[in-house]
Formats: sequence, structure tokens, C-alpha cells
Amino acid sequence: MSKIYLTLVTILCLSLQVYAIPVRALGDSLTAYANQKAQVGKVTVKRIRTSGNTANIYTCKVLSGLSLSPKELQELRKQASLLVFGHTTGDIHIYSDGYELNELIPMRYRSVEHAHVRNAVAPLVKNTDLPYKSPNGLDGKHIALWGSHGWYYNKQLDRWLWQRARLWTTVEDLYTSSYTMPYLVPMLENAGAIVLQPRERDTQTEMVIIERSDMREEDGKTVAETIVPADGEYGIYIRYKHNPNASAHTRCEVEHKDQTTVYNLNMQMGAGTWIYIGKHAFSTQQEASLKISSPKQYIDAVRLGGGIDTTAGVPRFVVGASEYLKFANIPDSILDYTKGENTYTNDYACRGQWVNYLLGGSQLAPQEEGLNIPIDMSMAFHSDAGVRQGDSIVGTLLIYYTKDDNNSRTLPLGDSRLHCRYLADYVQTQIVEDMRALHTPLWTRRSLKNAGYAEARQPRVPSFLLELLSHQNLNDMRYGLDPKVKFTISRAIYKGILKYLATARGEKYVVQPLPVQAFSATLHQTESEDKQDSIILSWQPTTDPLEATAKAQYYVVYTRRTRSTNGQTIAGDWNDGTRVQGTRYAFVPDRGIRYDLRVAAGNKGGISMPSETLCAYIAPEPKGTAMIVNNFSRVAAPTFFADSLYAGINPQSYAVADGKDISFMGEQYDYLRSSQWVSDDNCGWGSSYADQQFVLTAGNTHDYPLMHGRVLSELGYSYGSCSTAAISDSAALRGYSFVDLICGKQLTDSTYKMFPDNLRAALVDYSQQGGGVLLSGMYIGSEAAAVNDTAFTRQILRYTYRGDHATRGGTMLLNRAAWPVQLVRLVTQPNPNIICCENAQGIMPVRGAVSIGTYTDSGMTAGIAYSGEYKMIALPFIMESVEDFGALYRNCVHYITQR
Repeated sequence: MSKIYLTLVTILCLSLQVYAIPVRALGDSLTAYANQKAQVGKVTVKRIRTSGNTANIYTCKVLSGLSLSPKELQELRKQASLLVFGHTTGDIHIYSDGYELNELIPMRYRSVEHAHVRNAVAPLVKNTDLPYKSPNGLDGKHIALWGSHGWYYNKQLDRWLWQRARLWTTVEDLYTSSYTMPYLVPMLENAGAIVLQPRERDTQTEMVIIERSDMREEDGKTVAETIVPADGEYGIYIRYKHNPNASAHTRCEVEHKDQTTVYNLNMQMGAGTWIYIGKHAFSTQQEASLKISSPKQYIDAVRLGGGIDTTAGVPRFVVGASEYLKFANIPDSILDYTKGENTYTNDYACRGQWVNYLLGGSQLAPQEEGLNIPIDMSMAFHSDAGVRQGDSIVGTLLIYYTKDDNNSRTLPLGDSRLHCRYLADYVQTQIVEDMRALHTPLWTRRSLKNAGYAEARQPRVPSFLLELLSHQNLNDMRYGLDPKVKFTISRAIYKGILKYLATARGEKYVVQPLPVQAFSATLHQTESEDKQDSIILSWQPTTDPLEATAKAQYYVVYTRRTRSTNGQTIAGDWNDGTRVQGTRYAFVPDRGIRYDLRVAAGNKGGISMPSETLCAYIAPEPKGTAMIVNNFSRVAAPTFFADSLYAGINPQSYAVADGKDISFMGEQYDYLRSSQWVSDDNCGWGSSYADQQFVLTAGNTHDYPLMHGRVLSELGYSYGSCSTAAISDSAALRGYSFVDLICGKQLTDSTYKMFPDNLRAALVDYSQQGGGVLLSGMYIGSEAAAVNDTAFTRQILRYTYRGDHATRGGTMLLNRAAWPVQLVRLVTQPNPNIICCENAQGIMPVRGAVSIGTYTDSGMTAGIAYSGEYKMIALPFIMESVEDFGALYRNCVHYITQR
């Protein structure tokens, strides 16, 4: 017996000696190979079992985090075979996380069994007035998603606080919403999806709730009417009771600012919670009205606006899911995951449970209890934590889980939960490829991680948790604070979702186009009685170099009218659009009506994000015609600095947000690299103030011509408007009484130009024709030095650069008797209403120009005027940042037009 035992021990020892070197070498080889594909960490080989020419290699979970094509897996097997057998023809099977790697090949590379396809049902909500459909987009798909964390009550600390630290001018709790709210959700909805969120999506802090007792019935409809407390856009929500006879095609008419939009509401779904319908503008001068084709007894309430959370005392859009879902009437059994023990855990743990509650009773989970909404997928959007030295980027991690809370590896209809991995892979791949193609080849791909995080584990639908980047790492945030990157990443997520949902169902997909460019709105006026005035719109499609299907096949033109009645100005709301073919559209306007205009490109995948907003107006008896040129297209991250001891965001360097920014908290105050994190309240290097944490921050709203046009119409001038890219030749500006050139925060960098060649040529030609130019912008002074060209500014614009940061207080004194307004004040700090001008410049008049004012603190010249063979006013600050913009603008127009 003892001899047999010794023999077995000898054999075992010999086998360990034989495989000791291959195991170590194989682990090193697999680690090197894996980390060329993604930053996944060290691969450990647990054991190798061989039989003849076959080897089964068992490794740790790290290898399962790779997204390998069949070709890449074959390469990996050859490497392993060479180390195990000394040749590359071995029959190698590599296991990681309980799967042979062949089982983890993404859906992108192979055919897998299609997911169960539910029968077509009327979607929860649909705008029936839209002039397009998205048959190869996301029509009728229901998607649950959310930005991370939120303002919440911490029971242990007995206070309200964020769930993450304030770093690099933001906090993760709102930072991720700066992707989902302005970009990702609209992109998905533009493709036809219905998006549901467990956090408030409307940033309107006013709110009106119309209870059933305040409604009435009329012609078989329930009518809810109210006057909003302030002009603005309001999200519209309806809460209704369960009705066994409810219609899947309930008509809901929304009357808003001279417009009526009709929605179809499927009341067989979603009973008992707030159902988001859409967003429209309402006025204090007009009654808001909703007419619902349902008996009044089943309508609980109608809500307009997000409002203020009465428990937290802050805008509802900042609070976390557990707080919002209480307001949304979600059962306590879903919200109190820890039975009152941990409010932090409750906030993230309730989200997956909420998805299942929505899903229950639908075709995708017929045995479950819930609201009968067929949720097709869910995602949680987070930014990770971690700091790396040097210039490295932490990058993008995707988390999925192949088991749910019941340890089931299948979804309710029997589909494998590997679909969670397939979905995650599509999204991660798209993010990494698009970031590398458009922004930096150094963007890091991390693991596809199979881990039991609640937001990935709990939903009984294909689901994943995205850790986009590290909000703690400066080099990630150099990109992460750039609105252009936010657009790219949001579009990548949308594309990944689209491609997964189409491929999983064996369908074809089409990616919605990019926004149009070179947009213009010009006038054709006539004094002849037998001919009509017209407004002519033109634009060009934008080619997407990354997506062959993203080609425009049609366009949608949106208009908004402002009229005057009995001395009152009545501003309308956007209509639902007119579908047109081609890149030109003309219509006959009413004189005396201001028209605001947008265009979107469309195809079978949906429509693009909208263009900038232009405007046009034909006065009843025009004094002349102006062309407003919007030369402010720039959006950008703040500027950074770094040395061995200190690094961060330059003081008074603010991101140029795309629209209004939800995520800006306040300026950075800790620049010392060695400052250590102690707590989220004392988080060391990168720490930022919180003075802006509950308000939006105005950036480039892409509609500044409207401010100028409003004043011009009051002065009796007709006007058109255009983007700089629409100026087709040097003669394009001829014939206008004057040109109003809006430069805002435009500057010349790797992406943008202040004075591109077409604009320069047109301004030179226009000045030679004796016209008048009004120029304003924060960087117009330093532009000549930036591009090493002073001739154009000296000879045509009639100034030279004097210096940066010409004022901190923002007060200017106009010193010419011809200017009735003597004192002008700039807004120099971030705020919700007006883009701030934090770096007004000083200039000096040359070649016959004169100073028209000075900054009261520095004494530098705040603007120049020239009157000779042509007229010129140049203001080295953002004119739209002036508190009394109208008064200053009127003075400028009077000067320019006096002959």
C-alpha cells in the first residue's frame, strides 16, 4: 500500500515539474496577449490538463474580459499550443470564468440564437404628428436607462449629500447626466425608442400638478387645464389607474403656445406611475391644456415640469432614484432594498428592481407582476474612480452578469443571459473605436467584466453597467469635460444599442444621420403685388466617416412663430416639422412675424439632432435688411495645466457647454498633486467648489441670432441669418444694409476657426461695397496673434490686440456722446441664464477708428468704431453676455446704419 502511495506521489511531483514552467510561461504569455487587446490585468493559469494532442487550460476570470474575434482566439490558441506542446497545432481549449473562450465570442462575429421577439404592440407613448418613421431604427423599443447616483439622504450621517466626490468641477452624480439628458436620450428617441428613467428628466424647476378633482369631462375626453407659473419648456407627465378595458390607442392632445400635438398613449401599460409624454413650451399668457380620450375616473393627475423635491428641498432632477421613485408612486418593497438599514445601497439597488417592476406582466415576463411595459434592455451609466500617474487614461469598463438574483442564467423567456455580454460588447466596442477614431488613439479599453453589481445583476432583461472613464483621473477628464467627446460617446452608445437590438432579432439597422451644416435662412423680398415674399432655407448634409448607413434621405424643417397682437408679443412653440426632400426649402412668410428655424436630417433609422437655430423676419415696412452671421459654433472643455507639483483646470477657465450644462459644480480649488483623498467632503487633489451644484450653466445655446433678431424687428429691420459655413463666396454678403457677426467664444484651434477663409473674403468684399459691420466676441482681439496675421484685423477690422483679462468686474463706460447708454455691465461668472464672458479682452483702434469705451477697472479699450468708406464696430467681449443687451445693441445698430 505504501509503495503504491509513493509511486503516486512521485508521478505527481514529476508532473508538477513538467508543468511548472509551461504554467508560468503560459500565464505570462496570455497576460501579454490579453493586455494588448484591453487593459484587463494579470492572467493566472490555474491548471492544465492534457490528453494526447488536446489541452484544456483553466485560467482566472481575466481572459473572459476580452472581446475576441474567431481569428484572435485562434492566434491565442496557437500561442498556448506552442508553450504546452512545442508546436502550434495542438487542440487547445481555454477556459475562463466557467466558459470556454469560444462561447464568449461576441455576437458581432458570429451567429447566435436570436432573442425571443415579442409580438408587435402599441408603444407606451408615441407622437403621432411626427412626419417620419424609423423602421430600421428603434421604433417601438422600450429602453430603461439612468445616470449614476444622485442627491440622497444618508441615514448614518443624518444629512443630504452626493454619493460621490466633487472633482474637476463636477460630481459623478450629475456628470453622467450630462451625457444622458442632452445627447443619449434624444438620440434614442430620435430613433423611435421610448426611454424610461428612474430619475427626473425635466430640469424645469417650476411644476404644476392637476389633480382629478380639477379636471372636467368634455365630449368623452378628460380635460386638464392650467396656467404655468413661468414661461418655459415643461415636461408633461400623466398618471392613470389600471383599467381592465383600457385602450392601447388613447388619444392625448397637448395644446401649447399656438400649437396642438397629438400623442398615442397605451394605457394598457404603466398604470400608477408618472408616464412621460413629451416636452413643450407653455406661456403664462395662454392656458395649457391636455385632452385625454379616457374616462376621468381613471386619470389620477397630470404634471407639468420637474419641480422642487419637497423632502430634499432641491431641484428634483438632481435627486437619486430612490427619492424620485417615491414621488413616482413606486412600491416601498422595491425602494427599500435594505429594510431601512442603508439608504446609500437602496438608491442604486432599487433601479434594477424598478426595471423588473416595469417589465412584469408584459410579453417578455408574462409570469411576473408589474406594469406590463416590454422593456427591451437597460443600462446604468457611471464614471469610475481611480488615479493614474503620467498621461495615461483609465478608460472604459463594461460590467454585465450572467446570473440574476435567483442564480438563473436565462432571461424570463429562456434566452441566455450571455445576451447581456453581447449588448455590453457592442457598446464598449463602439465607444472605444469611435473615441480612437475621432479624439485620441490612446483611449483605453478595459474589461468586459462578469460581476454581480446590482444594476447589472437584477434586471431580467439584457443589461449592463457602463463605467465610462475615471472621474477621479485628470487625463480622463481632459476628454470627459469636452462636449464634443460627450456627443461622440453618446452617439456610440446609441449605435451599440441599435446594433445589438437589431442583430439579436435578425433585423437590419440604419444609423440616424449627423446634424446638418452650412445652414442659412435668406430673404426674397418684393414690392410687387403679384409676387410674394419668401424665406429660403438651405443646408448641407454632414458625412459620417464612421457609419456607412448614416446617410440623409430626407430632412425635417421645424418652425416657430412669434407674433404681436394688441400690443402683446405672443411667442409660439416649435411645430412637429415638415418633411422635405433635397437641401433647400422655401416658404411664404407673413410680414411682421418672426420665424425661428431648425433642420434635422433623416433616414430609415430616425432623425439627427437638430441644427443650430436661425431666424428670419420681413418687416411690414422695412428700413433695410440685415444679415446675422452666427460665427459661434465652438463647444469645448476648459483649459488645463500641469507641472510636477500642481495640475488641473485653469482658474476662470470654463467649459463652453453645448446648450446648458447640468454637471458644472464650481471651480477647482485644490491643485496640489500630493493632496490625498480623506472623504468625499475632503477629496484632495481636484477638489472643487459647490456654488453651482443645483443650477444649469449657460453655454453655447446655438441660437444667439434670436436675441439680435428680436431687437432688429422692434427697430423695423428685416433680417436673415446664416452660419459661417453657409457663406459660399466672397460676394455672399453684398446687398445687406449691415452685417451682424456673432463670434461669442469662437477661437482658432485644432477644431474651429475664428475667421475662416470664406468669411474673411466676404468681409473684405463687403467693406469695399461700403457696408456696415458689427463684430463682437471674447477672442477677437487675440485672434491675429494666434494665427500670426495682423493685416486683416488692422486693415479691415481696424483694431489691434491690447491684452487678456481686461476686466474682472465686467463694467464698461462708454465715452462717446452719441451713445445714450453710458454704463454697460457684463456677466463674468457662470450662471443659468446668460453665457458668461470671463475673459473680455482689450483692443486699440487703428487706421482712423476711435475708442468707444473703456473697462472701468483696467482702463483698456472695450470697443472701437470706424466711420469712413464703410462702418465698423468691434467689441472684444461677448455681446450676448451684456445684462442690458437690447440697449447696447440698439445703439450699435443706430451707429452702423446712420449715413
